[in-house]
Amino acid sequence: MKKLVIMIGIWVVCAGTSALATPGIEFSPDAGTAGGWTYDGAGTLSFNQNIAVDAAMSSNADALVGALVYIPTLTVSGIPDAPYALKPLGSSVLTIRSPDDGSIYLKATLGKGDLVAVGTIGAAYTNFMSDLTDVTVTDAGKALGSAVLSAIINSGTSTLDFELSLQGASGTNYRSLNQMLAGGYVGGNGFSGAMSIPEPATIALLSLGSLVLWRKRRV
Repeated sequence: MKKLVIMIGIWVVCAGTSALATPGIEFSPDAGTAGGWTYDGAGTLSFNQNIAVDAAMSSNADALVGALVYIPTLTVSGIPDAPYALKPLGSSVLTIRSPDDGSIYLKATLGKGDLVAVGTIGAAYTNFMSDLTDVTVTDAGKALGSAVLSAIINSGTSTLDFELSLQGASGTNYRSLNQMLAGGYVGGNGFSGAMSIPEPATIALLSLGSLVLWRKRRV
């Protein structure tokens, strides 16, 4: 019975691992930029290319702040009133670049995700998982002097969690994000997002969960 309680506790904590993640890189469209995301009414979700890093490791003084984030165009599919499926269309490479000369600081491969519509807003890539794989900090990124890029390097991770929050889907013929997607309407507005690094506590909990499972098999 005690083992069962331990396992349930670990499952609950690990299911909420996003709360234990450091929002390493936070980004949104540049101030003064019209909109941020656009939907073509036919399954394609795209982002403008004036997306800037707002904060890194919860600081707006990090050297990475102001760098530009290039998010791949995504396809949207699925059943209305259920989480929609997202996946990159064409190139799946996400990059963070210098706003001056375009030098790449970080590059990664964006995988599949979900899109949950609630009223006029939407949450994308809601499950805490390795959405970004093959994460690489380039030589230009190493030379930048960014605390968050150094943290990624020192962690030894090649994966990051990715999340987006879409805002304000409403129009003449629809009043919610779900109606826009289900009805095949064109739309767009602002958004914000983050890339997160797992905390050591998260890794320790996952290791503990594996240990309990291993011991249970041995009994």
